[in-house]
Amino acid sequence: MIDEWEETEQKAMFKLTGKQRLQTVVLVLFATVTAYASVSGPEPGYTNAPGDLGNCTSCHDHHLVNEGPGSVRVNGLPAFYQPSEAYTFTVTTAQAGRIRFGFQLTAIDSTGNRGGSLASVDGSTQVIPQTGVGGRQYIEHTSPGTLATGVGSRTWQIRWTAPSTDIGTVRFYVAGNATNNSGVQDDDDYIYTTSAPLDSPTSVVTVALQSQPGGMTLPAGSHFTINWAVTGQSNIDNIELRYSTDDGATFPISNLIASTTNPATTSYDWTVPNTPSTHAIIRILVGKKSGDAVQALSGVFTITGDGSAALPEILSASASAKKLFVFGQNFAMGAVVEVNGNEQGTLNDDDDPSHFLRCKKAAKKIAPGSTVTLTVRNPDGTVSAPFSFTRPLE
Repeated sequence: MIDEWEETEQKAMFKLTGKQRLQTVVLVLFATVTAYASVSGPEPGYTNAPGDLGNCTSCHDHHLVNEGPGSVRVNGLPAFYQPSEAYTFTVTTAQAGRIRFGFQLTAIDSTGNRGGSLASVDGSTQVIPQTGVGGRQYIEHTSPGTLATGVGSRTWQIRWTAPSTDIGTVRFYVAGNATNNSGVQDDDDYIYTTSAPLDSPTSVVTVALQSQPGGMTLPAGSHFTINWAVTGQSNIDNIELRYSTDDGATFPISNLIASTTNPATTSYDWTVPNTPSTHAIIRILVGKKSGDAVQALSGVFTITGDGSAALPEILSASASAKKLFVFGQNFAMGAVVEVNGNEQGTLNDDDDPSHFLRCKKAAKKIAPGSTVTLTVRNPDGTVSAPFSFTRPLE
């Protein structure tokens, strides 16, 4: 009976038309290629870089990106690159309990175009022949390169040759896949993304404190000129000065000295606050356009005083259209300008917050030729002496 059934099935199979047999072969080949592609890496453009098609959750969409307990990391990059030099770094995808992993990486400049050249070190990685937007290269795992090299992780070595000229900061974007080894693309796989900047000789940012208060005693109300030097001005996003009274353990926003987005600023005249401490430190924090920051710390110094709050003081004021500008000293973050006793919407100036306040609409209430009384109230309740301001005739 079984033999008769098998013979009937065989005859039925041979009765398929040539077109039907061709369709069957194509479906089998397609399934084989699809299964292979899911193991040997995605198509180019899934590193989560700006301008890419996205990240690997486009296929592995069981979880949101970076939702899991694992990570993907780029390690071993130098502090900055030299044109045409070759460097070897690593990419690691990790998640406890997983035994197969994947990744895809690209390197681009600040305009989104290809930054340098990627190459494989061994058979665990491959450079995709197709390029992406801006001529981008992509490197990713191979099928043999998916097995774990450590407990719950896989590390790949990558060779990168810097561009032949200084093109500024290069950023490496990478997506990693920690799979459950089921062979099904969207079946409980976790996708992780990250990026890592690499500065060039001209974009590497450094900061050094040129005036050193370390070991000094500064009385409250005295002036100390803070001088510093920076490199890589083209890659500087902002500069912020704060002080600490607890040996550098904290630098709270209330201890902001000044901030600026002008990378050419290298000096500030600081009025020492009435915050007595024998463990004071100044910090200069320089934020980079590439995302991270560098800092310089002073030595420990002493601030003397009685601890009483310094009163805000108005020294001058001006008006332009609807805007009112108030200049003085001891303006705390969140200080408010009052016009004839009425609070106005007030912002501390970004570059000089303790000496300069801006009110966007306060001047529209001050007619040309009229005189008003200005006061400044700090968040701690201290109020400046009244200041008489006459708006000039226009």
